[in-house]
Parts: sequence; C-alpha cells; structure tokens
Amino acid sequence: MGEQLNREKWLAEVKKQAADLSISDHLVKQRISLTQIHMLDLQLVRWMRPFMLHDFAHVAQQMSQSVSDLFKIQSMVLSEKTKEDLTRMYITQARSVFSGIIDQHFLTICRDQAAFFFDHHLSLTNQAALNHLYQRRLMDVIIKAVNYSEQALTISDALGKVLNLNYQLVMDSYQQMEKAYEIQKAEEIRFKAFHDVLTGLPNNLVAEETIVDLIKTCQISKQSFSLLKINIDRLKIINEIFGRSIGNELLISLSGRVNQTLNGMNAELFRISSDEFMIICKNCLNKRGLIHIAEKLVHTTEKPHTIEGKEIYATFSIGISEYPYDGSSSVQILASAEAALREAKKSNKESYFFYNNALHQQLLMKVSTENELQTALYNHQFVLFYQPQVNACNGTLIGVEALIRWKHPKRGIVPPSGFISVAEETGMIREIGWWVLKEACQRMKSWQDQGAPRVPVSVNLSFNQFHDDSLVKRVCHALEVSGLCPEYLELEITESTMAEDLERSIKILNEIRALGVGVSLDDFGTGYSSLSYLKSLPINQLKIDRSFVLDIARSNRDQAIVTAIVSMAEQLWIDVIVEGIETKEQLLAIESCRCRAIQGYYYSRPLAEEDFSENYLA
Repeated sequence: MGEQLNREKWLAEVKKQAADLSISDHLVKQRISLTQIHMLDLQLVRWMRPFMLHDFAHVAQQMSQSVSDLFKIQSMVLSEKTKEDLTRMYITQARSVFSGIIDQHFLTICRDQAAFFFDHHLSLTNQAALNHLYQRRLMDVIIKAVNYSEQALTISDALGKVLNLNYQLVMDSYQQMEKAYEIQKAEEIRFKAFHDVLTGLPNNLVAEETIVDLIKTCQISKQSFSLLKINIDRLKIINEIFGRSIGNELLISLSGRVNQTLNGMNAELFRISSDEFMIICKNCLNKRGLIHIAEKLVHTTEKPHTIEGKEIYATFSIGISEYPYDGSSSVQILASAEAALREAKKSNKESYFFYNNALHQQLLMKVSTENELQTALYNHQFVLFYQPQVNACNGTLIGVEALIRWKHPKRGIVPPSGFISVAEETGMIREIGWWVLKEACQRMKSWQDQGAPRVPVSVNLSFNQFHDDSLVKRVCHALEVSGLCPEYLELEITESTMAEDLERSIKILNEIRALGVGVSLDDFGTGYSSLSYLKSLPINQLKIDRSFVLDIARSNRDQAIVTAIVSMAEQLWIDVIVEGIETKEQLLAIESCRCRAIQGYYYSRPLAEEDFSENYLA
C-alpha cells in the first residue's frame, strides 16, 4: 500500500472483488436488509481476505480458549477434541465471512455453529459476548494489517455488518433448535404420561379414555364392544428367578406376540399395570368370535420366549366383559372384566372366563358387603360364637374357640365365609380382629369369675394382624383390660401367615410366648414346609387340619399321617388337637391315633354366648 490513501483508486480495486448477495431465502433477505449489507460491504471483506488468511488460525485458537474459560467458570471442562472442534469452527466461520459470499453454504456454517452452542448448552447471552469478542479480535488484526485508519474503519464497518448477520442467523437457528427441543420434550412427556415406557403400548389412562369414547359412540350406533383383561401368571416368580431385566424383556416379547395375534382385527392392546394388559375389541363380536380371539391368545403361550439364551414359558389368564351387557359405564365394564379375570385365574380348565349373571350377582353381593362392613363394627353387629374343645376320653371341656359371626339386620347370622374375604381385601379385617381378641378375653374372664372351668380361649389371628407391628402391644392391652391371665389365651396362626418372613415370625412368637400366651399352629399339615421349620417355632399346640379327618375312618394313609404327627409332637412336647370331627367313626379313628383333644360338630357346632354358657358352663 502507498503512503497516502487514494480512496477512489482503492475502492475501484475493491469493486473488482467477486462477491455474491443473490441468496433466495426470504427470511435471510430480510436479515440482510435489516443489517444494511450491500455488495460493497461483501467486496470490502473479500478484498481484506488475503491479508487475514495467516491470522485465521491464531484468532480461532484464541476464541477456542475463551470458550473453554467460559465453561470453566460454570465448573465444566472441555475435552481436547472439543477445543479442536471449536478451533476448526472459528476458522471455517472466518473463511466464510471473508469470502464475500452469502449463500447456502454461509447458512449451513451458521447452523453448524448454532448446533455446537446448543449441544453444549451455551446461552444466548454468552453467545452474544463471544460474538463481540470475535469481532473485536478480527478488527484488531485488520488495524494491524492496513496502514490507513480510514481503510481500517471502512473495512471494520463492513465486517461488523457481516458478523452481525452471521450472529443473527446463528441465533435464529439456535432458537429454532430450542423450540424443537421443547416440542420434542413435551411430546416425550405426553408419550410417557399416556404410554408404558417399557413396551411403548398405551397405558391405563388411554384405555379408560378409549372405553369412555366407545361407550358414547355405541350409545348412538347401538353397537357393542368387548374388553379382554389379561394377567401374566407368576410374573413375580419369573422376576425373582431370572431377574427383572429378563422379566422386562419377557413382557416386551409377550406384548409383541399378542399384537401380532391382533393383526387384522379392530382391536388395540394396552398395558395397564406391571403384570396386566387389556385388549379393547372395537368390533361387534359374538361370543364365538371372542372365544376364537381368546384361544388364539392362549395359543401364543405354548411356545417359550427365548431371552438371553434362556427359554421361558409365560402363561396368562383372561377375563372378558362385553358392553352393554356387562355394564353401562366404563367403571362397570372394567369391574366386570376384573371379576371375570379373577374367575379365570381360579379355573383349572380354561385360561379365559366370560363375565355372566351369576358372577354379576356375586359382585353385587361383594360390593354390598363391603359397604355394610364399613358400619357393622361401629353398629355392634358382630358377635362371637364359641365352639368347645373337649377331651375325647371323658368329654370334659379343655378349651374354647371364639368364632366371629355377623348379626346382619336383614340377612340374619352371617358366617365368616360370607364376609371375611371382603374384610381381608379392604383391610377392615385388622380392626375386626382386634375387636374379636378383646371381646374373647373379656368373655372368658367373665365366665371364670362366674365359676366356669378355667380353660383357654382360642382366637384366630389374620395375616394383617400378625404382620402389624402393634400385635404384642394389642395382646397385652386385651389381657390388661379384661383381667384375663395370659395362660388362658391361645392365639391360632396358620403356616402361610408366618411363611413370608420366618425370622420375624419367630421373633414375634417368642415375644407372645414370653407373655405366657399360648400359640397354636392352625391348619397344620397343609403348608409346604411344616416339618422343616416346626422345631424352630415357639408353639405349644398343633391343630391338625380337617382335610386329614374327612376320610380318616376309611383311609389308612390319613391315619398313618395323623399318628406320625401326634408321635412327632409328643417328642417335641407340643400338644395336638384335631378339628373337623363330625361322626362317631371319625372320632374312633382319631382316638386310635392316640389324639385325645378334639373339636368338631360331633360334639357341638359353634354356639351363641348364651347357649354355650348354658350347655358347657352351667
């Protein structure tokens, strides 16, 4: 360059530079107009390019270090590879800016910059600061490269416009990426809210909405639809044996098979809980058509699922309900499918079960029982009946079992089979059980005060009661309030009640025995591990289950089993009582097994308080 600037000659030289501003993108044209970029501006930066080329890499490295320092402030460290990527990005940007061309390639570079900043969560504020720093460093190079301040100012002004356009396009792309990310995130959240994450199937919320919509449609069209509720058998055991990850793969494989079976049908599969699926058949199918679908589904369980080299068989039960025959609302039709599923799981013949009128009546009774149980305890509708336990040799009373009855205002005396299962399902069994314990203790103490024989009263403990942390305190309280001596209380517990956590069960039983209260192992012989843990249990009595008594008069095998139990119990210093004696023949057979304590209808049915007192305590 000469010592004095000949502006006209210099600008004439600048205008010879090849530049391009003919981009067709409408939004970019608007940006160009707003930043007031003209052809001369592009020609100015293009003219400057040869003087800048050897400085592109140095400026890019400076910017890479500045970005790295910015991340350090945020307690983040960029890898060497990321720093190298940054350097290449700024070199590419410089070459594009000083090319004098605004075309599709220019836009691509801007988008790549935006993608880098977005991927590394660099805010718009920090991007603005970096853009300002980059512009200042390039202008410093320009000032050093030219001799005339007028040239430097003119070129810097043109460069500022191009860099401003570059920054705006980067910012536009960045905001578009942010918006797309938020939309995707919202869609993912919505998908997770309405779909099962594991299988990708729509979940119970979608199923319920679908049922509601179908009901509205069918009310107008007078058509019907069906629900098939599927429960995977033994999924918990499969998870315990093979691990949850294999269990999850099994569910994915199983749902895939079911969906393949439904191909070509107007039906949709939903996953509604951990081990349950539901199929909504939107076609108006008759019973034969539904049986065909059910049997095709059951057929899919005949082949094993191969997962991680293991062959796993998975079976399921199906409950089927139809709208409008089995319910006119979504709640009713779902409840009907659930009720049918319970029956299917009970069945040993078929894996599917149709809801029917008999089941409907059972369900109505259950709902009615559940509602009435809510107030039965507080309305004093429960009473205790008492069944004697006697010495078979002389017929003397050796104990009493307290058995609950429901004195229903309309149904009369309701036996436990009419409400206990509902009480267990609803959790009301716990409060009912505490009432039985307290009432039995008070009644036995009252009888003893009236001169009755001092024999123990037996009270059954439910699963819920036994696993209640307040059990021992409740027993203490019942004894304290009634004044009954602990030796006259016997708690009956089934093997299944204790089997879930044997270590805890032994601890609780030891605490009960330490009070002086007796413990009887009820329904002995029906469990899976009776003999293996019997020696560890602090019990004082075995109650042999009635199933061994039913045919004992004719079955040498049953007699041998009972004799063995009695002999073993004697060696362990444990008393034995047999329940379910109904005939003279059964009594004689039991006596031949050297068992003296018995209970059953042969001597007496459970009696109301007054009748028991009159017959056995007078």
